[in-house]
Amino acid sequence: MLKQMFFGLLCCASLSGQQTSDTHQQIEKVMGTTVLQQNGENYSARDVLQNLFENDDSLKEILQRDYDYLKLYINSQKFYNHVRWFSNKLVLDAKEISQVSQQALISEALSWAAERGSQTINPQAALAQGGLEIVVRARLIALQKSSYSTAELRTHFHRSIPEFAGIIKLSWIRLPLFNSETGAALGEDERMARYMILDKVAESINSEKLNWEDAVKSYCKDPVTSKRQGKIGYIKRNDVKFEETFRRQLFNGLGAKLIDSIMLRGPIIGDSWIYLARLESVITKGVVELHLFKDEVRRSLVNHNLYAKLSELTSEVTRSILIPITL
Repeated sequence: MLKQMFFGLLCCASLSGQQTSDTHQQIEKVMGTTVLQQNGENYSARDVLQNLFENDDSLKEILQRDYDYLKLYINSQKFYNHVRWFSNKLVLDAKEISQVSQQALISEALSWAAERGSQTINPQAALAQGGLEIVVRARLIALQKSSYSTAELRTHFHRSIPEFAGIIKLSWIRLPLFNSETGAALGEDERMARYMILDKVAESINSEKLNWEDAVKSYCKDPVTSKRQGKIGYIKRNDVKFEETFRRQLFNGLGAKLIDSIMLRGPIIGDSWIYLARLESVITKGVVELHLFKDEVRRSLVNHNLYAKLSELTSEVTRSILIPITL
């Protein structure tokens, strides 16, 4: 009887050990899978994750022991965006753009989190959330001058007064950048296909071959707004209910005049959706004076210059993000 019990325990231990070994091999296979090709080089999921782990120990712990979670995470839209910013980081490294201090990272992390509606005052939590995007942003911000003149701020203020002192009455058609059934990020071919769909919709609307209501009915994949002709209502630049990447592009370059006719913007690529936005009115409210919005204008100018520099640096880069991966 004792021999049977002992043999049973040995079998269980052997099976458990085999399962642990199999899981480890599965995790290692996923970690070693190429997720980015850039300028002739291949980069694995591990290459990206090692950078993320520097600011998020909890992520490292769970991904290295939970294969099922790892599979979901690697194919998620969130990880797709991390790979994109990892790609940007490689460009900065190749250009020998300096690293920044921890204090600079913390400062940008808190600003980044606030712009996205996070209530955290813990910089490490913000760094963990923002990952490589914050690292790249901080390095690009360090290239800018430490202060801007009133004249420079005023010029930027007049680029788009509604960004600081206005509201937009908005409708949209939007398509997800993820598979609605599985939640996995779309591959680059499907992302481009959806972008081109909205681009052609905009062309048809502008040429009056298609009206807005029919376009929403045929193309909008947002289950809520598709039922109400895409209507959103009024939106401010700092309305954190909406993706920051969408808001930034939506309000950019609207000028100083009121807009009293309908105009289309887009397609606009956000973090999780592609948008075709219909601006039905742009209203400036209250007193429009620079000194009332100086901090917001400076931050907006920093962001404007950041993305302009990033676009310049990446203009000749060849890259392909290979997500979702086949598991």
